[in-house]
Amino acid sequence: MRQPQPYPQVRRPAGIVGRLEARLGESGILLLFLVPALLVVIGAQLYPLASSAILSFFDWSLSRSPTVGPFIGFDNYVRTFTDPIFANSVAFTVILAVCSTALQLVCGLGIAMLTVGESYTLRLVRTLLMLPMVVAPVAVGTIWRMILSARVGPLNQALASIGIDGPNWLGDPNWAVFSLIMIDAWEWTPFVAITLTAALTSLPSEVMRAASVDGAGRWTTFRYIVLPMIMPIFVLVAMFRTIEAFLTLDIVFTTTAGGPGYTTHTLSFWIYQQGLKYFNISYAAASSWVMLLFCVAIAGGFLLWRRRITAWQVSR
Repeated sequence: MRQPQPYPQVRRPAGIVGRLEARLGESGILLLFLVPALLVVIGAQLYPLASSAILSFFDWSLSRSPTVGPFIGFDNYVRTFTDPIFANSVAFTVILAVCSTALQLVCGLGIAMLTVGESYTLRLVRTLLMLPMVVAPVAVGTIWRMILSARVGPLNQALASIGIDGPNWLGDPNWAVFSLIMIDAWEWTPFVAITLTAALTSLPSEVMRAASVDGAGRWTTFRYIVLPMIMPIFVLVAMFRTIEAFLTLDIVFTTTAGGPGYTTHTLSFWIYQQGLKYFNISYAAASSWVMLLFCVAIAGGFLLWRRRITAWQVSR
């Protein structure tokens, strides 16, 4: 009768690592190795957040004094919510986030449907589509500022060659809002397209084949099978892009500088001006926390929506 072979013994690493693992256990040694990274996170993120939260309750402007002023409670927050320029910044940021994200989702989904596949041509197209996304936002803003220049910009010159008087893209309030929405959508639609392409690629082929055998057309298959299956990923992409649009600063700084007037002030640009141009440190800190609460509320809403979609899919 054949004797059962004993299980091979797991050899512990020798040296100090082996002694620590023998004393602390596997979970303990993993936690020990994570301590340096946690200290970096605490020093680089949690400490600045805590400092800004504390400073938001004080009156401190570097233009008046190099030291922190007196404690004023919630006065900075009251000033934030009663500032008409801040309210205008919130309104424009919401318009930019909603319109730009909607364009990115629609165009990105369309591009993903057209470029899904493993052929060489489709892979090359997807690689080329990533170019706007990998360019630095400051460079993107500078390039588009030159393209949209009212006098010497190539876009207006091309329009003039066919008899059309091009608008002042960045100087007119309405056109400036439209231009920033289009620039942001142009830069980040590839991110949406690549992410949704990965989601479409991961769909089970058996379901598509079964729908085709049952006689479902392309639109029916997309509406009742493809879209519901990728909807959780779709909602996550929408959440990421909406929050990122709320943080838009680079393209505003390099194209319109918040103008004309305060038309294209985003929340990030307004906070940048208060903190680094006018040196109202406490006021900028309070405004930053207000923006953080906006982003947390947006993320919570999207995550709740995604949870309901997932629960609905499971119930079916």
